[in-house]
Amino acid sequence: MFTGGGGAGNEAIYRQWRDRYDMMFADADPGAIDPSIPAERRCKIPFAAASGYSDVLGSLCRKNAIDLLIPGVDEELPYMPQVSAVAPETDILIPESTFVATAMDKLETAHILLRQGLDAPATATMADVEGAVYPCFAKPRQGRGSRGVRVLKNAEEAAAFLFLSGLPARDMLFQELLHGREFTVMMAADRTGNLHAIVPVEVDIKRGITIRARVVMNENVLAGCEAIHDALRPRGCYNIQLMLMEDGRTVPFEINPRISTTFCLGIAAGIDPVRIFYLSQAPERLLSVKDGIELNRHWKNVIH
Repeated sequence: MFTGGGGAGNEAIYRQWRDRYDMMFADADPGAIDPSIPAERRCKIPFAAASGYSDVLGSLCRKNAIDLLIPGVDEELPYMPQVSAVAPETDILIPESTFVATAMDKLETAHILLRQGLDAPATATMADVEGAVYPCFAKPRQGRGSRGVRVLKNAEEAAAFLFLSGLPARDMLFQELLHGREFTVMMAADRTGNLHAIVPVEVDIKRGITIRARVVMNENVLAGCEAIHDALRPRGCYNIQLMLMEDGRTVPFEINPRISTTFCLGIAAGIDPVRIFYLSQAPERLLSVKDGIELNRHWKNVIH
């Protein structure tokens, strides 16, 4: 079962996997789920912050004998242990809770990468105004989909941005402004953290979600992401967002501890994170990925 089923790519996932898996999609607004997915495959669940979310989702998993739950949005992730308690026979395709908590904190993500001797952009809270070097990136310490993100040119813009955010300075970040080629990278590991596949997707157009992108099997990106996994060893499927710099360095600026909006492109490239999740041995080499496959998203009008 995929949650956040109204998100981008659910129709493509269903189309590619409908002959392989018995899938269901759940969302707080089932009408947002692509109408090409049969009505009996669409379920309504509360928003993650709503009272009873974990009980409702867990009960839905038990009622439908769901083998694997695949969360699609960050807001749901902290509640997955409670869902698991309600539906203990349902596996969940996310990393362990400690990794999820670290990755959802963008400041701690940068710190842990640096502690492991890996590249990361200089990052500080807006409470540390002396740590800002302009121009810089500003973003919430927690969040997704480029919400509340802005490039700041000077201290005056930073003060105004912080005021308008309504958040405490400790919950807003200054981050080094990176210039390079942006990648969003699907990482697929099994339940014990053995890495089986890396799918690097170069982003051409992004508006909260990726609109246009293509698989680019860049050796520097592959090596950089494998080094991150070797240092942190999360299980399941997750996503690394990074910049490939002109000097060949890969600098990760976020790690999303869940599937990304380009998940459907990873499937099209020949990778099945569900099958990988249930493998039990470390591979001799990473799985082959189809290079050059493109993703293009378009609006479509559905009139009933």
